[in-house]
Amino acid sequence: MSETDCSILGIHSSPFKNGNTAYLLQHSLEEATKMKGVSAESVAIAGLSIADCRHCNWCMRGQTSDTLCSIEDDASPILKKIRDCDLLVLASPVYFSRLSGTMACLIDRTRCFTFGKEGHLALKDKVGIALAVGWCRNTGMETTLASLYGAFLVHEMWTLSCHPAGALYGVGAVAGQRNEDLSYKENKLGVKEDREALRNARLLIRKAVQTARVIKSSSAPLP
Repeated sequence: MSETDCSILGIHSSPFKNGNTAYLLQHSLEEATKMKGVSAESVAIAGLSIADCRHCNWCMRGQTSDTLCSIEDDASPILKKIRDCDLLVLASPVYFSRLSGTMACLIDRTRCFTFGKEGHLALKDKVGIALAVGWCRNTGMETTLASLYGAFLVHEMWTLSCHPAGALYGVGAVAGQRNEDLSYKENKLGVKEDREALRNARLLIRKAVQTARVIKSSSAPLP
């Protein structure tokens, strides 16, 4: 394998570029880059111009390797980065018991990889893991993680569980930390105090890197 044998793209959709979701993602990427031969890039998509997928089917007949989608906006370079990475990490804040609209919109635009003329199932056999940050527990973390994993499955990507981390769909972290009287702490980065989630993120991304390497080194075609 080359010196960089696993390239990771992390994408988060929080409007706070240095907030809790960004922190959880960066914590995961930093753990991965401790492993030799791993490179990682992080992209924040909140505030970018990312239009809805029109289901125009242009990608089925007009797509090229340079133009993946008929819509030219801020999603265009991100889609190419998604296509070219080995491991994709999607991190979303939890909004109204689900993933953020910005992340959902970007995922819809990856339709160009399922039906594209030049990129039919272009994400097949890549590895994907999901991260979610909610203010409270049990308010939509698993819904968010399951939605992200559902997107990976549509693309025939490899999605992972990690028993030691208790992570079946990915890792959910809590930003709203409480005092003994149940009042919330005035901590803008409460996710730093969710040590279990941080540990689980480290465990999951290390397994994801190992899995991506196995897939890349396999000489036999995968089913």
